[in-house]
Order: sequence, then C-alpha cells, then structure tokens
Amino acid sequence: MHETDHRFTVSGYVRDKDGTPVGDARVYVRDLRDQKIEGVTTYTDRKGYYKAVLHLHNDNAGDQVQISVREEKVGLEDAKDVRAEFNPRDAKTERQAKINFGPSLDQDPDAGDRTWSYVAGGVLIGTAALAAVMWGRRKRATESKRRRKKR
Repeated sequence: MHETDHRFTVSGYVRDKDGTPVGDARVYVRDLRDQKIEGVTTYTDRKGYYKAVLHLHNDNAGDQVQISVREEKVGLEDAKDVRAEFNPRDAKTERQAKINFGPSLDQDPDAGDRTWSYVAGGVLIGTAALAAVMWGRRKRATESKRRRKKR
C-alpha cells in the first residue's frame, strides 16, 4: 500500500515541430522543491509516448515537478513544469499528470488505431447482415420455385 500511496505518474507524448512522434527521446522527471526525491529518467517509445513514476509523499502535494525532454538527432530540447496536484488523504485515486511536448494533440495518438478497428468491425457486421439478407432471399426464391413445380 505504501508504494501505491506515493506514486505520482507523469505521462504524455513527445512530437517534433511537424507533429511527428519522436521515439527514443530522453525524458527526465524531478521534484523541484524536494531535492531528496530521486529524479526518474525514461525514454519515449516509437509513438513518442513516455511514462515516469515519481515517489512523492503526501507533504509533496503541490510541489513543482519538472519534465524535461531531449533528443539530439532531431534537435529537441524542452522542459515544462507542473504542480503535483493530489489529495494527500486520497490513497485510491491515481496521482497523475499528462504532459505533451510538441504541437498540441487534438486526440490521443492511439485513437486512430482504435478508430480503424471500429471501422473494420462495422464493415464486417454490415457484410454479415447483407449476406444474411441475400441468403434469406435466395432461400425464399428456391422454396417458391419448388411450390410452383408441385402445382
């Protein structure tokens, strides 16, 4: 329970000036007030996503947390500060901040992946429904021909 109570997760996406995800960028997260808290280094994945977990105590609520990002190949170096906003008495709600670098994202970059699956699912359902209707019509037509032959 101790670890759960004191996790402060910082996550987000890193993009270059054109909005392209920056993979393998170094992200460093640290508490600016409490120097005893060890900073955390992580790296972005191929989609530019990063996630870092600081170990903050209840008395760190409201502290300034700095997130700095650096990627030399694309010449990216930036830093942002955010307040560690959380209720020290709430040990259940995840303590977190989402900080993106680069052009603002209109949507979660993974949303495109989910949209594709929804479209594909819709097409499959539509195709199945159309096949069922066509099969039903064919079956009725066949039965109708059989009835006419019996007469």
